[in-house]
Amino acid sequence: MVTASIQARMGSTRLPGKVLLSIRGRRTIDLVRQRCEAASSVDHIVFTIGDESPNEAIIKWCDRNGHRYVVGPEEDLLARHRLSLDQTGDGTLVRVTGDCPFVPPSEIDRLVDRHSGNGETYTSNATDRMPVGTAVDVLDRSVLRELAERGETHPAVPLRESPDEWGSVIDDSAAWAELGAAHTAVDTPADYWALVDAVRAVGLDPREVTEWVAENR
Repeated sequence: MVTASIQARMGSTRLPGKVLLSIRGRRTIDLVRQRCEAASSVDHIVFTIGDESPNEAIIKWCDRNGHRYVVGPEEDLLARHRLSLDQTGDGTLVRVTGDCPFVPPSEIDRLVDRHSGNGETYTSNATDRMPVGTAVDVLDRSVLRELAERGETHPAVPLRESPDEWGSVIDDSAAWAELGAAHTAVDTPADYWALVDAVRAVGLDPREVTEWVAENR
């Protein structure tokens, strides 16, 4: 079974608190959750939250809305995502970030399907061709454990940098790469307001938002 693990923290140099900003009345991380929920391949959704005190706001939001979460080391993303799998007992993890409210559910399903049939330990669409904000990582529990044993703290960077060593498949989507100039992650104030304008113009569909941003940003 598959756990979607949404990493979230309040700290951000360029836009503090961005994961709790509102877009059309929904928190950024709630939109991410909705994308994961819309993916037919996902069985469980867990927010993985850093343990610094400002993140209490995310914890309270999860509690108020009945969402599952784990709390782990702020700077050790690998440890936090492993806690998500420990909570659900699943064998496969989908990693998405809490500042990507328009990550396509279709990409989650495509990559989980590709991962289940390729016999590898890591499958991702994270390339320079894809729009920023569409990245999805799919990982086996076993590779997360091996990364931890080697002292790594990031669940994806080593796998992307040494794909042959780790058995990684990097598989971007031609359908989304044609919009590669778009930026739909909430990284800066300008990103946030562009998404607010996009949603006002076309609604909340990830494809339509990405197309609007590509044409108007």
